[in-house]
Amino acid sequence: MRFSQTPSQVAINVTAMLILFALITMTFQPVFGGWRFFVAGAGGAVLGIVIGLLTSRGPLQGWLYTAAGVVLAYVLFGVQLAVPSTALWHVLPSFEGLRELMLGAVFSWKGLLTAEPPAEGFPSLLVVPFLTMLLCASVATTLALRLRRHGSFALIPVLIALVVGITFGTKIASFPVAVGVALAGVAVAWLAWRSKIHRDQLAKETELEVTAGRRLRKDLERKRFLGAVAMLALASLGAAGVGQIVNPAGRNVLRDVVEPPIELADYPSPLAGYRGWLKNYSDETLMTVSGMPADARLGLATMDYHNGEVYTVGGADDESAAGSFARVGDVIGVQQSGEEATVSVNIEGYSGIWLPSTGFAQSIEFEGDRQQALQTSLAYNGATGSAIVLNGLQAGDAYELHAIVPQNPDVDDLKQATISDVAVPKPAAIPDEIQAWASEHGTNGSTTMENITAMQIQLQKGAFSHGLENETTSLAGHSSFRMDSMFKVDSLVGDDEQYAVAFAFALQYIGVPARVVMGMYPDEGFESGSVELTGDDMHAWVEIPIEGFGWVPFDATPPEDQTQIEPDPVPKPEPKPQVLQPPQPIEEPVELTPEVQPEGGTMDDEEEGFDWLPIVMTVLIVLLSILLLLSPFIIIGLMKLSRRKKRRQAEDPSARLAGGWHEIVDQAVDLGLEVPRGVTRTKVAAHVSERYPQSRASDIGQYVDTGVFGPQSPPEDEVETFWSDVDRSVEAMRHEASFWDRLKSRLSVRSFMRNRSARRRTR
Repeated sequence: MRFSQTPSQVAINVTAMLILFALITMTFQPVFGGWRFFVAGAGGAVLGIVIGLLTSRGPLQGWLYTAAGVVLAYVLFGVQLAVPSTALWHVLPSFEGLRELMLGAVFSWKGLLTAEPPAEGFPSLLVVPFLTMLLCASVATTLALRLRRHGSFALIPVLIALVVGITFGTKIASFPVAVGVALAGVAVAWLAWRSKIHRDQLAKETELEVTAGRRLRKDLERKRFLGAVAMLALASLGAAGVGQIVNPAGRNVLRDVVEPPIELADYPSPLAGYRGWLKNYSDETLMTVSGMPADARLGLATMDYHNGEVYTVGGADDESAAGSFARVGDVIGVQQSGEEATVSVNIEGYSGIWLPSTGFAQSIEFEGDRQQALQTSLAYNGATGSAIVLNGLQAGDAYELHAIVPQNPDVDDLKQATISDVAVPKPAAIPDEIQAWASEHGTNGSTTMENITAMQIQLQKGAFSHGLENETTSLAGHSSFRMDSMFKVDSLVGDDEQYAVAFAFALQYIGVPARVVMGMYPDEGFESGSVELTGDDMHAWVEIPIEGFGWVPFDATPPEDQTQIEPDPVPKPEPKPQVLQPPQPIEEPVELTPEVQPEGGTMDDEEEGFDWLPIVMTVLIVLLSILLLLSPFIIIGLMKLSRRKKRRQAEDPSARLAGGWHEIVDQAVDLGLEVPRGVTRTKVAAHVSERYPQSRASDIGQYVDTGVFGPQSPPEDEVETFWSDVDRSVEAMRHEASFWDRLKSRLSVRSFMRNRSARRRTR
């Protein structure tokens, strides 16, 4: 039942809600990091509390007004708090911010689960704490200010917000002991205070201060006993909740069961476009890099599965780690040992979704006009250190990379190295010729490392050729057929693409985990200062997992000046009849898609700009629909508020008493009660009291008759107190009515029609 609270009681309720939701906001700290999450969450909580306060008292009472307030606050303040980077001058909502806000209400929940903590760099993901606190705080505050007997229900939204903070967070809790004890302490203290207030009002709740003719007493001991039992139960639940927070090992979070949504196994292989970079951008600057360690490499993509045609990023089974990317912000959580490096990259001729990076990134900060678009589409693979930007890089983009670059072992370390047992997807098929070659050159050593070195040296004895003009014939591609053909001749011919894939095949055949990496580095290594990288600096190599060092790069490609081969290589004799065989068809080059086609520019060259008109129209339509939906409630509410104001501010005290009586009768009429016309106030009061016993309509009617028809007008202070009785009577009737009757009464105009008919009869 709703009841009237003193300003001090309202302040205590509001303060308790503010403290509770501020503490709950801290549960988002491990997944977001930084401080922006607290601004979004606490800001949403403050807005929700204000909405609950405004829609619990005065003319805006009602859940529909609460819902409208939440929607309005979300639109007006959501950009500044949840997507602040898109706000104009950090104050005004922008079209881009409204778009992110509307989409975030639907997609940010899954985005937060699939984002790599810390997720603060994703502005749209801050919608989760903002919207959670806004909704839960508004409902909790409304319940705390409206309910008298069941005020503990206000803790249900508090519990929901806590569950959201935990399940959408990580297994690591933020200040678990402090937050848990503070939450339980504030909740129990608030419930104890509510119980005391309830007991103090028990003696008054069954009578009206002015109109009661007698005082009805209640069994206070029974109420105290039930309250004590409830307090003990809630204290036990609070202690259990504290134990759950204090013991983070038992926390169950949703991100542990949700798979990242970005899977690149079905995307075209970047290695398929390897020759295109060399052919079309041989002397053109693709990017300018500074800050790279001298012996480091700038990687693009790490590929661990050969499907028979190309090496791809991510296999078809759960063993693949190279294809699982998760969205990250500008800060990336990484735990690696190695050399810290700050690398600056300015994109010129390069384009595509693959972000050049080195080592394992700690943070990636974009610059320039497309900073926001690139930052929000950034995804990272913590297992390989690879990064992508789904919006694609293009000329003019720039970013700064803070990374940990693992130290590569020297030759002596490798002699005693142990291969790590790492699961990688098995190739769809290893060509027969490579199997025979690996059996001959990769199984004679006394250790696995000797076999790896022997095959590496043997491959480096081959000839180097990109297959370009004036070079030895060397077809592009690295399909199983192409690799099988490469090993059918006496002398091997190819470039990084073929030799890296051949080495990976051979390693997989002898049981060594291997993956192929495509990236860039100058042949002489990175020098201090800025280095311009061209298409000639594009390379491919193999990585092998070494105990204590992680994935270590191995090069199997011959030197570029090693181009001599036998002029007419003779195929190996085969024990078959001398029958003229049709020539083998030459494999067509893999058709490159915009993501890997160097000549095609960026992925979205055709897209000149984002069309904001559908988004703006959608927002306007939603707001207009909400306004139209609420307009009947607003108009009728204002009409009833104006009528009540005229009655309460009438000059004659007797008229104010009569107006209060009419307010009670009108409420009964709007709730659906058929009130008889043309009878005495006593009969009307009896009819209302029969349907709504808690309204005390008979007592009020009797008091009004005495004040209106008595010899003296009632004093001003009694009239003001009488109107408080009227408010309690109206609230009692609404409490006894059904939910649908209360809802219909908000839109009912029956009282206006009844009063209009009464005026006509008196004329």
